[in-house]
Amino acid sequence: MNTFGLLRRVLLPCLLLGANGLLAQPQLDNAGFEAWTNVGQATQEPASWSSLKTSDGGAFINGLVPQLCWRSTDAHTGLYSVNLRTVSSVAGTANGLLTNGRVHAELAIENSYMYTVQDDPQWNTPLSSRPDSLIGWFKGTPQPGDRANIGALLHVDEGRLPAFGTEGNYVAGASWKAPFGSTSEWTRFSTPFQYLNEWQPEWILLILTAGDSAGSQVGTQAWFDDLELIYNVQCLPEVPVTYVTASSGAQLLVDFTTGGIPTSPIAFSVELSDPEGSFAAPIVVGSSTSSLASGSILCSIPAGSLPSADYRLRVVTPSPYYAPVPIAFTIETATGAGERNLLEPTVRATEQGVLIDLGALRSHAAQVDLFDARGRIVNTASLMPNEVNLVSTSGMQGMIVVRITHAKGSFVQRVMLP
Repeated sequence: MNTFGLLRRVLLPCLLLGANGLLAQPQLDNAGFEAWTNVGQATQEPASWSSLKTSDGGAFINGLVPQLCWRSTDAHTGLYSVNLRTVSSVAGTANGLLTNGRVHAELAIENSYMYTVQDDPQWNTPLSSRPDSLIGWFKGTPQPGDRANIGALLHVDEGRLPAFGTEGNYVAGASWKAPFGSTSEWTRFSTPFQYLNEWQPEWILLILTAGDSAGSQVGTQAWFDDLELIYNVQCLPEVPVTYVTASSGAQLLVDFTTGGIPTSPIAFSVELSDPEGSFAAPIVVGSSTSSLASGSILCSIPAGSLPSADYRLRVVTPSPYYAPVPIAFTIETATGAGERNLLEPTVRATEQGVLIDLGALRSHAAQVDLFDARGRIVNTASLMPNEVNLVSTSGMQGMIVVRITHAKGSFVQRVMLP
């Protein structure tokens, strides 16, 4: 039995979920460096990570190369962090390094690289989501002109860093360099992923080094802890402006999307800022629990909301790994309410489907979208002008949301199916 693989794929995720039930999207394994193997030996490494002493170079090379990573009790959170050191070796200066893949080592150092071993869970990290950034915490005591580096690669099929002919499999990359000079306190860093295409990645490969890859210096040290993948949550209301009165609010659908596919159902909530755009005391106007990376949330804008063009909407979750991206929104005071009601379609649920009468809008082309309780579109149809339309609800049950889009705007209504 591959006990390392068991630790990596079963025990570690269970421990993490027990410590943080909010881990609802793909993350790196053992990114807080709490679990270690071979502690006290030259081959000590964080579980799910590796360095030069466990390369694929064989017993001779692995016995010849120096130790480059250590378990440290100087941690940002938890008990441990990883300490990388640049040291002397028989082949010259050896940059302290760590990877979640494996090191390919040869006596000819210029032929060495880090890579994903696709068929062995000890040396790979699957990832099918598209994170927006990599964040973490570091400390460093570099020699003059030296500094720590991090590289992250999302790829399909075979992936290597440096590329060595695998560039065609790259999906995205992120790169970060520490500032020059010592950093004595734990300091947060963040670096964005730059996407090369629209592919869905299969793997993520990281390299952490104590010093600059262009030529580190003996004596340079770096500490890393609490690496995280961050996924932005974008939102888009169906209309940029809505109208309320002192006694009646407004309903609208807010679409959301994120590159982080939830690993379990999680609540997505739409928050409305104050009229100045501040989220210091936001109002939750809609919520939906979903295991999908996109959907629509039916929202209710409160009656009596002050008119302003400086409102903002955002979609939040309980997870710290989702980052909401606000969008501008306008609320205006409705006038001519009687005239506006004439423009509202009539929607009624029957056992045969949803009956829709466009009323005063009968001469206009229109489209209807039906959403289930999770915000997924389950039916779309074009509405025929100058007649009452019957839209099929076959296979649907419970509460649905009906959205009608026409030349003068849109209309949203909840409907309970019989």
